[in-house]
Amino acid sequence: MSKTPQFDKALDDYFSHLELDDKGGQERVCRFSKKRFYVRSEDIVFYKKISVPLPTLEPEERRRRRISYQNSYDLFKNTSAFSGKRVVTMYPPGSPFKFYEHQIWYSDKWDPLEYARDYDIIQPFFDAFHALQLEVPRSNLISDPSNINSDYTNVSKNLKNCYIVFDQNKGEDLYYHQCCADDRNCIECWAIDYSDTCYECKMSQHLYKCFFCEQCRNCMESYFLWDCRNCQHCFMSSNLRNKKYYFRNEYIGKEEYVRRMKEISLGDYHKLKELTEEYSTLREKALRKPNWNEKSVNVTGDFIDNSKNVYYGLYVTNSENIAYSEGPDSSRDSYDVMGGENSELGYEISNVWAGNNNNCKFSFHVDNCREVEYCDSCRNCRNCFGCVGLKNKKFCIFNKQYSEDDYWEKIDEIKTAMLSRGEYGEFFPPQYSPFPYRVSMSVSFQGFRDYENAGKYGYDISPVEKQQDTVEGEIVKANELPSDIKDVNDDILNKIIFDEKNNKHFRLIQQELVFYRTHELPLPREHPSIRMQKWRDTFNLRLEFYERECPKCGKNFQTLYAPERKEIVYCEQCYQLEVV
Repeated sequence: MSKTPQFDKALDDYFSHLELDDKGGQERVCRFSKKRFYVRSEDIVFYKKISVPLPTLEPEERRRRRISYQNSYDLFKNTSAFSGKRVVTMYPPGSPFKFYEHQIWYSDKWDPLEYARDYDIIQPFFDAFHALQLEVPRSNLISDPSNINSDYTNVSKNLKNCYIVFDQNKGEDLYYHQCCADDRNCIECWAIDYSDTCYECKMSQHLYKCFFCEQCRNCMESYFLWDCRNCQHCFMSSNLRNKKYYFRNEYIGKEEYVRRMKEISLGDYHKLKELTEEYSTLREKALRKPNWNEKSVNVTGDFIDNSKNVYYGLYVTNSENIAYSEGPDSSRDSYDVMGGENSELGYEISNVWAGNNNNCKFSFHVDNCREVEYCDSCRNCRNCFGCVGLKNKKFCIFNKQYSEDDYWEKIDEIKTAMLSRGEYGEFFPPQYSPFPYRVSMSVSFQGFRDYENAGKYGYDISPVEKQQDTVEGEIVKANELPSDIKDVNDDILNKIIFDEKNNKHFRLIQQELVFYRTHELPLPREHPSIRMQKWRDTFNLRLEFYERECPKCGKNFQTLYAPERKEIVYCEQCYQLEVV
């Protein structure tokens, strides 16, 4: 027997009046961009399965809306509503949201049920929910209690001895590290997994002692590699498979490789700069395939790994039956989800590493939840609706506890009223994002920096003032630092480095200096935030497909590389013949 009979009847009536084409789908016009988009017949089957109406926004605008509710990378100093102390937080000064130190927020020192309130179904739901959000304290950072000695991290869990690390699950001794999983002893890497002792590596897995390597798998003790697999002791090479002792894409044998590597000076800043420029040319001339999907079946998108039946996906791993999503891992039967792991039957969910959710909808930062809808920052909850900051609760609405019978009666009324007003089925509106648009994840990467359009759609595009800390101590200009790491003294740890190019000051930490000395790397010249942003600037969150012609066989294929780009892109078949 249905627990929400009124809502089910209203939704059945909605679907019965849909006009579908001969394919069983429907063309719609995006409520924001006014672009036409197509809802496939299999999409409609899914929407019926999870009892939601069809989307009113095109896939890319739904993506923009989800990721605008995240801020992983921009940190500020602001005042805790709990202690009154100035702490590091993801909420900029002037934010209307209250926050506690994450150690407090995750503890039992406060009770979110104290903010319980009644919800009158006559009220617009999103206005009433936003009022609740403004009252319930939030965590200054999303730093899980599983973290040890890793306070200056955000959207992280299972970390130990980490500093300035973002979007990380599992790791130890990581610094200026982001969007990774299960790494140790790495500095300045982006989107690498299961790796150890790496520097300036990107979009790779299972690396050991690798430096300046990208799009690599299972490589060891190598430098400046692009798209290499199962390689050891290789330098400045691309498109290699199962190779050893390659130097600038030429096999030279162990003895000669060792001799030539002794002539390479990575520890000198100016010589390293020459090598990075050479590497840039190498990458541009290397062969590429239409996308970076691997070990996957029936998938459309990019960076899809070991997955099946993925449509319009981006960075999907170990998953099945996923559509219009970015970042899910080990998940299934979900649409329009951002991040999350070990989840299923999700719809319009915005997480990063939170996961273990089942049948959750229209929520963000929900972890280990089941059948929750329109919830924010809830953990270990079941059957909750319109709640903020709850943990270990069930049958709650607007943070108010109900009996099971009263809960379902109230939910039936709320969802029916929301559906009639066109509210139910929509993720939270842009104007109620916890973050100004300019510090949200929407603009942390390429793809959604069209601020004028964002403003028209309701996002807060007002400028966010960058804070300038008071600088006290001896200052050394970045361009006056010793060129060679061998000439750097320990007293550099007591000095403040001034990045003149970006008008920012920063310090080195001891672990960082030890790493540079151990691996003969020069001191960085730019502020960490600038260095980390440069990695993100190379990644586009907007999925746009183009027609290109294979320069090898002349076959046309779809790819995310625009025709005017300089990279050499082969069709999948020619790429495999040339590289593998």
